[in-house]
Amino acid sequence: MRTVLSTHGLRPEHELTEQSLLTANPPALLREPEELTDPVLRILLERARDGSRPGDRADDHVVCLAIEGGGMRGAVSAGMCIVLEAAGLAGAFDRIYGVSAGALNGWGTAVGQAALGATLYQDAASRRVINRMRPLIGRPVIDFDVLFETLITTRKPLSFEALASRPELRILAASLETLSLRVLADFATVEELMLAVRASAALPGLDGTPPVFGEERMTDGGLLEPIPFRSALEEGATHVLVLRTRPARYRKPRITGLGDSFAFRDEPELAELIKAQPAVYNHAATELERHAGGLEPDANLRQIVIPSGTRVVGRLGTDGQRVSDALRLGAKAMASAILTEPIDLCWQPVIYRTAG
Repeated sequence: MRTVLSTHGLRPEHELTEQSLLTANPPALLREPEELTDPVLRILLERARDGSRPGDRADDHVVCLAIEGGGMRGAVSAGMCIVLEAAGLAGAFDRIYGVSAGALNGWGTAVGQAALGATLYQDAASRRVINRMRPLIGRPVIDFDVLFETLITTRKPLSFEALASRPELRILAASLETLSLRVLADFATVEELMLAVRASAALPGLDGTPPVFGEERMTDGGLLEPIPFRSALEEGATHVLVLRTRPARYRKPRITGLGDSFAFRDEPELAELIKAQPAVYNHAATELERHAGGLEPDANLRQIVIPSGTRVVGRLGTDGQRVSDALRLGAKAMASAILTEPIDLCWQPVIYRTAG
């Protein structure tokens, strides 16, 4: 019998098995903290069991969520966030760090709208948002105006007010003025928060004019910290749960630099940063794998990953079915770590009011 976590916006499966589908109650499926030896998952489950909330903790730990980016591949970590939210664990975090697509997922999770935010990936899987042919007519590959101003701001707005009583949200971006990392926080308005997410997700050469935040031109924070657990540790985290969008053993191939040298001939330092990014990513991935292998026993880091060899949607992918598959992969990976039974995601139609 298959347990199904029902959410909005996912497509139905192509084939249903003979197993019955039962709507899941994730909090009832949570493992007991005593069952786990991993310190990160154990403190999360203890906090959930005790009803611990931000600002009212019975322990002195600083527990953080760090969410990897990756463009459309962020659907994987979005699926993980759906399960965290449905299981009642989002409030167990003190801070959430996100970079690129992980910044969007972090926002949704911080305000209790992870499931809604996850549906934006299917909305974005469209040539209206991503079109590799647009540079031929002088337009960027990614239309960030449609993504942020139409889809996120107008059609499916995420809450800002809810941040006041939820985990702190911190977003990573890279300054094009100094080529250094910025950890953006303490947002005064929803417009400022939206700009921070947009700055974190900006892709050099693919989405037009770089956004400006705090008088600095910004770009994808993943160039400097693609998996944002180090910022969490540097800012005092005692426990960090890391959500990955690739398998643990994935490593990026080296970039030759020829294309970047031409595309960024007016900004050679940025070209060098892009060229060095695979090594930065691989170093972080190796560090996390060392923690998972027990080689760093004093560090309270735990990563949630999808199985080795898994094929996931690309950062500029527009295949809606592959996006749905990525959401499911992420949800199943998270469920295997914290729930007593495997789960799946099921598409559910929703009645909503349209503008006249």
